[in-house]
Amino acid sequence: MELRHFRYFKVVAELQHFHQAADALCISQPALSNQIKQLEDELGTKLFNRVGRRVEISEAGSLVLASITHILNDVDRMKDAVAEIKSGVAGTLRVGVIQSVNALYAQELALAFDSMCPNVSLCIEELSNDEITTKVEQGELDIGIGFAHGPVYKNLAFTELFKEKWSLICSLSHADSAKRLLNSEAHDLKAILLPNHFETRRIVNKYFLEHNIPVNNITELNSIIRILAFVRNSRSFTILPSSFAALSSTEPLQSFDLSSAITPRVVGMLQAQNRITKRSASIFANILSEQLSGSLG
Repeated sequence: MELRHFRYFKVVAELQHFHQAADALCISQPALSNQIKQLEDELGTKLFNRVGRRVEISEAGSLVLASITHILNDVDRMKDAVAEIKSGVAGTLRVGVIQSVNALYAQELALAFDSMCPNVSLCIEELSNDEITTKVEQGELDIGIGFAHGPVYKNLAFTELFKEKWSLICSLSHADSAKRLLNSEAHDLKAILLPNHFETRRIVNKYFLEHNIPVNNITELNSIIRILAFVRNSRSFTILPSSFAALSSTEPLQSFDLSSAITPRVVGMLQAQNRITKRSASIFANILSEQLSGSLG
């Protein structure tokens, strides 16, 4: 069983097509099929099922794919770490961040990192908290910035950076209506919120329910920047981490602190335990601690 078997298998599993996978790998289809058969023979099971011209990964294949992805990511991490020892800090650093961190802090973090590691390619990707957790565990991300989740994360080290406080945000001209809303009274404001699959929205829904907040109607947008633009220019409100109320704009927004009603959310750095840590990852982690520790969301 060799690494090339793993890499070939992963490409076939992703494309679900031997011919397309062979083209992507720049080898012939018979050669690719032979490599996959060697892997199946060694494991003693079929990894794919034929479906017309395509293939579907088998139940055993899904298990193998999860392990192989982990192994290949660890190998790539090891190569990057060895290359750093030989040639200095170089290679690629992959960081996954939640939406609020991407909007508020990603630019400053990238600039600070680039000044210290100009030869490193930095990839900052906005993801959901669940995606960040999975990708850090599998080695697809070197660092994640996400939310505290229960008492501990399995197989991950979590370092607290700051707590996100919450605010109800509206335009200055609709502050009186917002006060009525906060007192659970009738109001004429529309709610502009993230869709239900966002953790932020689930927290907001719980707040509405627990405090009997009347919500007339809701418009959903999947971008916080668009939500704030809508709130500035309409008879509406939103509930978000407090830092967003201070984003630069030609027109300031009214912000009502909800700390007594919504528990501040802990944001921190996620890293895999018991794995090689690249020097570039250690440098980025230090930048995170210096720039974000103690920040108020």
